[in-house]
Order: sequence, then structure tokens, then C-alpha cells
Amino acid sequence: MVSIEWTPEQIRALREATRRSPLEFARAVGVTKRTLRLWESGQVNTVREASKRLLYELLENAPEDVRTRFRSAIARTNTAQINEPADMLVATADVSAAVLSWAEASNVGSLTIQDLRGNLRWATKEYLNSPTLPLFRRVVETRNRAIELLQGRQRPSQAAELYGIAGWSMTILGWMTTDLGRADIADRHLRAAWALADNADDDELRGWICAARNTSASWRGDYHSAVEAATDGLGYVGAGTASLISASALAIDQARVGNAAGSSAALELALETAARLAETPQPDTLAGPFTCSFERAGGYWADAALLNGDAGQSIEYAATAVQGFQQTAPALRNLGSERMVRCQQIKAYLTLGDVDMAAAHLGEVVAMTPSEHRMGPLVQRVDEIAELARATSRTSSAAREIGEIAAEFRADLDGLPALATQAGEE
Repeated sequence: MVSIEWTPEQIRALREATRRSPLEFARAVGVTKRTLRLWESGQVNTVREASKRLLYELLENAPEDVRTRFRSAIARTNTAQINEPADMLVATADVSAAVLSWAEASNVGSLTIQDLRGNLRWATKEYLNSPTLPLFRRVVETRNRAIELLQGRQRPSQAAELYGIAGWSMTILGWMTTDLGRADIADRHLRAAWALADNADDDELRGWICAARNTSASWRGDYHSAVEAATDGLGYVGAGTASLISASALAIDQARVGNAAGSSAALELALETAARLAETPQPDTLAGPFTCSFERAGGYWADAALLNGDAGQSIEYAATAVQGFQQTAPALRNLGSERMVRCQQIKAYLTLGDVDMAAAHLGEVVAMTPSEHRMGPLVQRVDEIAELARATSRTSSAAREIGEIAAEFRADLDGLPALATQAGEE
């Protein structure tokens, strides 16, 4: 803020701007009500330096609406005291000059936003190969820092950046919360993320919030809400690969609600979107869960084909996707999505009655999944495989082997479900 003399008019303007009673205001600046009355009446000509500092701190730490009311009142007072045109010109220029420091003030340094965005890029990139829970805590810190900064003052462009960072952080937290087994509370993050995306006016963020809502609803078994979220996501077709994941997910969830025609139409749209993106790539802002490779989409297509009764096509989609994953550089290989695609392939083999092939592939999934990566959705998928194996062939040794593998897989979770509950409620 600019230097302030704390004249009677300025002190009264600050008290009225804070909308406090004389007694409340006096206590806030550490004086008696009588001293405040003497200040405002002009009977005390000088205010001690310590009191000036308290008045200044009260103004500096006040919400923006209080400071706006204060500036407006001072401007009206200065104009009312002007008697000559020349004085009016000088006084008006003084008010404008005083606004300069206020307009330039910001609590966001030049590198702060760059650092916060770097945290998000690191967390989403590491999401491919690192345990989820430590990343969750790192994102919580980034979210909290962005929200803290938004409580202060920054330029409009900086505020939009901070809203976006906070929104992306909450979207990541929503996705992680689902992966950590608490899809039931993930939407609490995502609702707040949507409000922040509106403030940032970020369509790509909106698209990925819809994708995260779809994922959360699907794992809760609320397939009608999942359809709605995926359909909403298609409204942001220019937002990187969010459109690809939305169309692919819609194909699955339409099948789950019994809309075979809608599922086929969504799958066709997904294939068309993949072809368009192959021809004209649109880079995504973040990595990990917030980018949809063709391999990841292929897993969705395999799921949709299986739900629509075409196990052979499901195996083809899954095999193509797995091959693509295997050809990806290790640092960029999305092992989380690859595991889920392999599970779809296993379910398709079971549907065709090939229990031996299913058991062999399930062994590969277990071998490539250390305990810290056995998240809720993957555990649920392995449970589905075990149930399908029991229904397909209760007596075969391969079916029993699948049941044993699934039981061992669930038993070796390294305490993650309990930690998920705690982390999701931070």
C-alpha cells in the first residue's frame, strides 16, 4: 500500500470500510474508544508511530472489498475538499499516483507460479511409475499453497494462473482418491475443481474434470452419472486428448446402461477422434492420468467390445494396446493403464473359455505389479477376473489357480486401503 498520513478523515474512512463499531475498531488497533474518538474528531493532531503501524497492518491485511471501500472514501473526501480548479487537477493526479503502487502490488513472485506448475508436472509424470500416496501428499501441498496465495493480492493474470493450478491440483486429488479406493469421496475434490476451472476459464481443465468424474462414477457403479460426465466432457473437444478419453469411456458406460446403439456410436466417435489426433496432435498440459495415449484408449475400446459381446474384438484391441505399451520408452510407459488393459484381455479370454491363457496372463499382471501399485481399481478388476473364472470353470486347475492368484494379490496390499481412507480425507 502507499504511504498514509492517517488524518482524521483517513482513520474514519478505514473504520467505516471495515464496518466495525468504534469499540471493535479501537480494540483492533490497540487503543481505547476515547482515543479513537479524539483521532476522528481531530482533537489529537498526531498519531503515534506504533498506532500508525497497526492502522497500516489492519488495512494491508484486510479483504479486497474493505480496501476498495477505503480508497473510494478517501477519493471522495479529497475531491470534496477541493475549492479551486487547479487544486482539483493536482489532487486528482495525486489519487491516481497513489493507485499506482496498489495496482503493481502482488503477493506472487515471478517464479512462484512456475514452481507450482512444475510441481504438478512432476507429480503427474511420476504417477506413471511411482507409488501414489507420496505423490498425493505433494499435490496436497501444491493445492494448499495456491489457495493460500489466492487469499492475498495478485494481478488478474496471476490470479487466473493460481485458480488453474488449484483446479488441476484438486482434479489430480480426485483421481488419486479414486485410485486409492475412495471413489465415494472423490467428487468432493472435483466439485471444487470445477468452480476453480470456471474462474480460470480453462476448457482443458474442464475436460479432464469430466474424465475424472466419469472414472469416479464408473468405479462407484453409478453408470448413468458416468455417461453424463463423459457426455459433458465431449463438450470440450479441442482440449487435447480429454476428448479421446471421454468418447472412449462413453462407449463403455453406454454399454453398461444397456444402450448398445449408444455404445457403438461412442466407440465410432472415439476411433474417429484417435484418427484426428494422429493426424493433428494436440499436446496435453500435464502427463500421467491427464493424457490419453492411443494405447490407453485401446483398453477402453477392449472393455466396450467385451461388454457388447464381442470378446474376439476385445482381445484384438487389448493386444494392440499392450504391444504399444511395450514399445514405449520405460520413462513414458504407462504401467497403470497397461495393467488395466491386460486385465480386459484376461476377461475376454475367460469369456471365450480359454482359462489356461487367462491364468498365464494374470500371472504376468501380478508379476509386474508391486504391492505399492495395487490400487483400488486394479484390485477390483482382479476380483472380477476371479469371479468370472469361477463362473466359467469351477473345476479346472487353471480356474483354481486364478482364484489363488487373486486372493494373494488382494492380501498383499501393504496397508494401502487404510492409508487411502486417511489420505482422501486430508
